[in-house]
Amino acid sequence: MVLVSEAMSRSFATVSPDASMRDAGEVALRAGAEHLLVLDGDVLVGILCTCDLSASAPDDVVSECMTLPVMTVRPDTPAEDAATTMHEADVGCLPVAVGGLLLGTVCGDDLRRAGVSARPCGCRHHRVGALH
Repeated sequence: MVLVSEAMSRSFATVSPDASMRDAGEVALRAGAEHLLVLDGDVLVGILCTCDLSASAPDDVVSECMTLPVMTVRPDTPAEDAATTMHEADVGCLPVAVGGLLLGTVCGDDLRRAGVSARPCGCRHHRVGALH
């Protein structure tokens, strides 16, 4: 059984909720990230997918476009359970956390590399053909 801790990415990009979508796009581009964790100080308040960037105006504020609530997963969760959660919740990425401490993220690509069946980002924007 593969655990999330074995599949997750320990690096992640962050953006503040009051940042513009233009700024968020620049952060995502520099980091090569498909998902940005939205932090208000040290508190995880949302998640932003690059599909959200393409579906918004550059001057929109991250807090108006981010996904809420944010579902997280523990590192000791079986990776197959994380894939099921992502599918059922229609999300493409889960932050990995313990007691409010962010450890990384796990996305469909991470799970597939670990040998777990997972689909690409499940965001509804992807299914209607938005560009990354």
